[in-house]
Amino acid sequence: MSIPLERAKQEDSLAAMTPRWERSPDAPAMEGQLFMDAILRPHRSLSVKTFKAMLLVVIAINAAIGVAFALQGAFPVAGFMGLDVLALWFAFRWNYRSAQIAEYIRIAPGKVHVAAVDKNGVERHWVLNPVWARVARDGRGVLIRDGAGQMRLGAFLSPKECESFAAALDGALFRAKRGR
Repeated sequence: MSIPLERAKQEDSLAAMTPRWERSPDAPAMEGQLFMDAILRPHRSLSVKTFKAMLLVVIAINAAIGVAFALQGAFPVAGFMGLDVLALWFAFRWNYRSAQIAEYIRIAPGKVHVAAVDKNGVERHWVLNPVWARVARDGRGVLIRDGAGQMRLGAFLSPKECESFAAALDGALFRAKRGR
């Protein structure tokens, strides 16, 4: 009589584990050992300090060229040189703002938590049971597939970084499914 009772408990626990991503209003509590605690951010090769130095060099060069044209009577060129610097500043400001995005991946026994932070700082949280999670690769990032859908992570990573992250994610999911 205990075998049917145990089977009923297993079926009830499997029914509670939904095979799809669920939105969470905030970060869920992660119980037990963490098998993965990763933060993914887009890489920027030019630091803010280096950008400021580069912008000062561009301003100095454009100012020299603008003064040379102004001395020859071509005053509008100096204004266009200033617009050039302004356009460069706006382009880099937009680039650095888009670099504020981040993806947080935490995997523990019984829970996969993904948090995405957009460039405005708004956080979105999703939770999935690792039993249903499968890792897949495509041309743009790493996919965590569930029963019916998928979530793309690291779309900004290089192909080599994607391979490394996919392998680490697959290993963490393997350990989470087994609870060790």
